[in-house]
Amino acid sequence: MMASDDLIWKALADPTRRQLLDLLRDCQRTTSELSAHFAPRLSRFAVMKHLHILQQAHLVIVRQQGRERWHALNAVPLRRVYERWISEYASDWAASLLQLKRKAEYEQLLDQEERIMETIDIEQEIVITAAPQAIFEALTAGIDAWWVRSFETPPSTLHLEPVAGGRFYEDFGQGRGSTLYATVTYLEPAKKLSMTGPMGMGGPVVATINYDLVPEGNGTRLKLSHRIMGAVDGNDRKIYTSGWQELLGVRLKRFVEQGQRYRHDQ
Repeated sequence: MMASDDLIWKALADPTRRQLLDLLRDCQRTTSELSAHFAPRLSRFAVMKHLHILQQAHLVIVRQQGRERWHALNAVPLRRVYERWISEYASDWAASLLQLKRKAEYEQLLDQEERIMETIDIEQEIVITAAPQAIFEALTAGIDAWWVRSFETPPSTLHLEPVAGGRFYEDFGQGRGSTLYATVTYLEPAKKLSMTGPMGMGGPVVATINYDLVPEGNGTRLKLSHRIMGAVDGNDRKIYTSGWQELLGVRLKRFVEQGQRYRHDQ
């Protein structure tokens, strides 16, 4: 069940919980790591209570790995609140001002030309009011109808072959070539789809993408896990995190629930 706006606002109202989200913005962390950040001001029990509230609001995803509990930021509910309260016109102006601010701040930093080898973990969840099979078909056969791509004249087409070893690629048509984004490594119709591939990254990287479809009430919870290892940096993290929010939380959701297709130049 999707968290209500009341739960999200309640979770964000507390400064400690906002600090927890800040800590999870760049990478996943264990309960022990998060508790250590607030010690001795807050006990481990107090931190766990704050994490539980964030989990109830679906702002944090918890994954058990052995004896450790790993926490990851789920930005989809924030995106939903943002879309409700911010108009498209206001969003464009705000984005422009933020880009100007970041550019000015960036130019004050030392120029670092070489990236270092890092790992990026992106985990997001979105509830879609549709059966798992319908979402699986949209992720595979229907991907060209909602996935964003660069402007092409004539437009390119996207294909995802739903078989092990199948390609996820963009065909530019008319002899202009194609580009491979990923290769299917595992699929279980209406339940799971796994791929490996750079997903458009230009540098030397190894990446895995997993979709898990879990029935929930009258809909389905789509769980995304995207791990990238290689020559990446914080900017890549921001780009791919926001990109998945747009692709799954907005475009895929509207396509499946409302049948809204997207023009190739969007």
